[in-house]
Amino acid sequence: MSRDVLEHLIWSLEQSFRKKPEHSLIANLSSVTTEDLDTVVPGGGRTMRDLIIHCGAVKLMHANHAFGDASYTFWTTWPHDDPISDASFEDLLEWLELAHLNVIASVVKLEGDHELVAPRPTYWGEQWETRNVLDAIAVHDVYHAGEINHLRALLHQVE
Repeated sequence: MSRDVLEHLIWSLEQSFRKKPEHSLIANLSSVTTEDLDTVVPGGGRTMRDLIIHCGAVKLMHANHAFGDASYTFWTTWPHDDPISDASFEDLLEWLELAHLNVIASVVKLEGDHELVAPRPTYWGEQWETRNVLDAIAVHDVYHAGEINHLRALLHQVE
């Protein structure tokens, strides 16, 4: 069975998450400081912490609903006893990394490219083809990488 497209999707997910130096989620988080984490820019609504939590939770919910037991909600993805609002920047990044690895592991387990058109449940109750779920994850990372880049520029008065 061919896995060419699946391997390309793994590559694309890696590019969106960490490998593309100018556009990946991790690259844009790399210059965020601990002081930036909970700062709301004037006129803004979300902090860097909020965005990291959103990105990690959505990754985990996508993977859990499409490839697992569909038990995760936004509020049940954080695996620690302490509230996520108190988590250190390092702990948040480690959790985000584990969320990403969970997605990659789910794709690696697929038998072949034929599974890309298989319907999978989404966390909001619709059925999507596997390829659309994986595309949503990759695009989601890049979208929020741009948002993080913009917030960081506003926080540091950089154009």
